[in-house]
Amino acid sequence: MKSVSYGLGACAVMLSATVASGQLPVRRRAPPPPAQAAAVTPAAPAPPVAPVAPRVAAVRPRAKPKEPPPPVGPTPDVKLALDAPTLRGTWTMRVTNEGDIPVRLVADARLLVLEVTPRGARKPVRCELPADMRPGDDMERPLVLPPGRSYVERFEPRLYCFGQHLPDALAQGSIVVGRLGWPGGNRTRGPFEVASIAGVEPELAPLKDIASPPIGLPDEPSATLETATPRRPDDPDPAMLTLRGPASIDAQSPTGISVTVTLHNGGKRAVTLRFRPETLRFQVTGPHGAEDCKWPLSPVAAMHELFSTVAAGGNEELNVLLDAYCSGHPFDEPGLVMVRPELDTRRASGADIALRTFDGRVLATSPVVVRLHQGLKLPRLQHPHIEPLPSDDPSPSSAPAPSSAPPTSPAPSPSSPPAP
Repeated sequence: MKSVSYGLGACAVMLSATVASGQLPVRRRAPPPPAQAAAVTPAAPAPPVAPVAPRVAAVRPRAKPKEPPPPVGPTPDVKLALDAPTLRGTWTMRVTNEGDIPVRLVADARLLVLEVTPRGARKPVRCELPADMRPGDDMERPLVLPPGRSYVERFEPRLYCFGQHLPDALAQGSIVVGRLGWPGGNRTRGPFEVASIAGVEPELAPLKDIASPPIGLPDEPSATLETATPRRPDDPDPAMLTLRGPASIDAQSPTGISVTVTLHNGGKRAVTLRFRPETLRFQVTGPHGAEDCKWPLSPVAAMHELFSTVAAGGNEELNVLLDAYCSGHPFDEPGLVMVRPELDTRRASGADIALRTFDGRVLATSPVVVRLHQGLKLPRLQHPHIEPLPSDDPSPSSAPAPSSAPPTSPAPSPSSPPAP
């Protein structure tokens, strides 16, 4: 038996010939499933990415250095007292240093706050000046108050209790507590009403405000003013006319103060009269005296269209500007101004045209209270003074020996500060 050996090359040639003749099956790769086919599809392009702005570090403001806290020392022994002798006049404020150390005081009654509790009320009414009439800091009227000395100032309470209902709080039996300074707020920050003096030991703790003990308002009958209505013997039913103005006016400046005057006929018949600006006048009392303010021109000749008729029980109103009447100095400085309207028709009769009219005077029963914030002139610079010590009568044992030298006149004492 013949043995035949084939090499690897011959085997490869034989295998190729067999495949080509179809005797052996050829394996073909199956197509991918639809899911895999979708997976190999190219993806959509990604949207453009917006550029990122560079981060800028926030600059924080540098913190302000904190104010040093006020010294914690002994409390100043400073007392406030109020004296209210009347309901419709000036009151007195007295600040006394009862301690042994001199203190620095803001001597200004404009810083007063009145807490008024009317009779039967549970809560007090707060009365104070508006912000533009109060000092803004403690540098305007400083005063060194030595031990045992006092500062005294007069003020008008109606300048503080002002408005529609506030004046009614200043009535008989009301309880009043005064606070001088800046009550409320942060007690450790200025301005301070009472403070220690630099270089004086021991250093005292500052006070934002000082309070007075409560006082009761006295019993005072309110004065009523009778109207001057003339009576004629041939008139069995005389005219019963009354005049009134607004209760109060809060005026920023003297220019443009408008006053509405109301004439009321309380009689049983109609009254004909000339109720016009030229027949009105005003009695004005300000911080520096009184003035009778009149219309600058005299009434013109009588004409029918100048007269008006007020029915029985009816009213007639007239609005005028106060600066058209007053040419003096009642509005030079801010403060409380009392204005009392008056009707005078004695020189505005209708007799020349055969018209029966009211020819007389009617004075308002109560004045109009005007709080003036700013005056016509610049406010005067006021320097507070300490209350002078009372002069004691020398006893005979301590009287000085007589001498031949002529007596010398005593030094003038400092005057008391004017009212605000």
